[in-house]
Amino acid sequence: MREGQPRRWWPWQRPAQEGRGALLVFPYVRHLGIAWVCVTVPLVTWAATTVDSPGDYIFVLIYLACGTYTSPALVVGFYTARRARECRVAFRLLYAGLVVMWIIGVGMLIGVRTGWHWANVLGLPLVALSGGLKITGLAMLVRSRSGRRALTVDVVEALAAVVALTAPLVVLWGPAVVGAEASWFTIPAALTLVFTVAGIYWTAVLCVRMGPGPRMFGACALALSIAGTVNVALQTAQGVSGFTLPAPPLIFFNALTVSMYFLVPLYSPRLMGPGLGRLPLQAQVRGARLATALPLAGLAALLAATALVARERPWTVAFALGVVALLFVLAALRQLAAIGETRRLYRQVEVASEERGRLLSEMLERSVHDRRHFARQLHEQAVSAAASFATLAGAGYEPIGGSPMVTEASVLVRGELGRHADSLRDLMMAIRPPDGDRRSDGRLRTPIAAHFASVYGDGLSPHLGVSVDGDLVLDWVTETVVLQIVHEALHNVWRHSDACEVHVTIEPDGGAVRLRVRDDGEGFDPDAIPEGPGIVSMRASAAVVGGTLTVSSQPGQGTTIDARLGGLWPDPGPHQARIASPAPERRFRPAGLRLVSDPRQSG
Repeated sequence: MREGQPRRWWPWQRPAQEGRGALLVFPYVRHLGIAWVCVTVPLVTWAATTVDSPGDYIFVLIYLACGTYTSPALVVGFYTARRARECRVAFRLLYAGLVVMWIIGVGMLIGVRTGWHWANVLGLPLVALSGGLKITGLAMLVRSRSGRRALTVDVVEALAAVVALTAPLVVLWGPAVVGAEASWFTIPAALTLVFTVAGIYWTAVLCVRMGPGPRMFGACALALSIAGTVNVALQTAQGVSGFTLPAPPLIFFNALTVSMYFLVPLYSPRLMGPGLGRLPLQAQVRGARLATALPLAGLAALLAATALVARERPWTVAFALGVVALLFVLAALRQLAAIGETRRLYRQVEVASEERGRLLSEMLERSVHDRRHFARQLHEQAVSAAASFATLAGAGYEPIGGSPMVTEASVLVRGELGRHADSLRDLMMAIRPPDGDRRSDGRLRTPIAAHFASVYGDGLSPHLGVSVDGDLVLDWVTETVVLQIVHEALHNVWRHSDACEVHVTIEPDGGAVRLRVRDDGEGFDPDAIPEGPGIVSMRASAAVVGGTLTVSSQPGQGTTIDARLGGLWPDPGPHQARIASPAPERRFRPAGLRLVSDPRQSG
């Protein structure tokens, strides 16, 4: 092949599509498989018209109606079991069950044609092995799509459904199946019926939990289980009747059913989708409708069947009581397992909630850290600018210019002042809120409510009321101080107050900003109890902007934190951050740090 030339694939080498919903088998193979089923089912049905003995019926049933589809299904199933991206063990168990079923058919053919009845002796354990492998594979597929649900509950529910649905059949037709002349055929068929009923339950659950995606695979699997149950019931009836029922309809339905073993691997998906794993944990808590409806329906059918045949078969009464007791035990086990599953799910919800609270708290702390960082940079720039002013004042003590040294120093200082001014302007623009987001009410409410939620988590929390003046505009420094005080006050409420309501009020007060945090908790005596680190931290935060903080409390009457922050501020320019603006004619700011002291005022 020349370099750069697209590669040509032979049909059997063409790679399959990727992504959810893509199938393992190539489209042309599926088309051939469907055509094979459509052509052979009528031919097998026509061959059934020549049946005139039980041996001929078994030969057509196994060799034609089963072998025509199980033999190619072995090839396709082997391919899908090897190529599956997910749940390879489950697909291999299903394939192993198909292999055992094929071996059962070969043994029945040998026994019928040669009279070697020993070939049928292993029929019952092989049927149990085949059914067990298939049910285990289906259960593993269900488990892989069940998210955090426990497989134990599914197993108990499946057992209860199978017992409830098959018990009436045992009461009505059990003696006829066991006492049939062809019991070597009817007993394995009846056992297969139990596994097909279980297959209906597991495939129905699988279809529900797979969710949107490879619908055809689930539809074929469910159709196989339902049709298989009906087919096994018909074949059991044929054995009980001594093979006197008309062969063509039964052979037709058997061929149609076994063809599903060929179609299901053809529609096996490469990726089966996330199942319940796509849902949040609280949405994975299971209901109990199906688990309750099926046993109740089975119990009603069992009581009706027992009442119908109790006089002829007295043992059915004891059998019905035993089934009722078994269902009661299974219901109790299911309840215990479901409670444990629900508790585990909610524990995981609590863990996830705590993790979200921790991340939220870290995010808020990071926001406060960034605000402090910007404030520190502003402070450093202001100090540098003030130092440059002082240098300029010291260098210009001679009013008459002319000295080259003074001129050079003035030029250097002016350049340094210009550089600091540009740096300050860039930093102010970087931290200045957007024009549409200048007001502080929204920027304060959200972090306060988020911090309050992170403190209490999923526990019972007091009612929080936050009132922020709608026209209030604060700079980052003041917002940082306000949030620090509020956060610390809410922590104190959580630790000590046991309050039912907490109210936070932020509003202008003359030439300052007023902050009040009030709760209706237990309160305390400020004179009897020394100030803790929380109150000390709040006082230090208020002092940064020249504010004051008072604590008012009485035992049993709650606590009030009252802080007054900042002072008057001249009308800001276009690149300056406003501190507070309750009305267009008033401006507020926090009291700034004194950067340079006047020597004439000292001492």
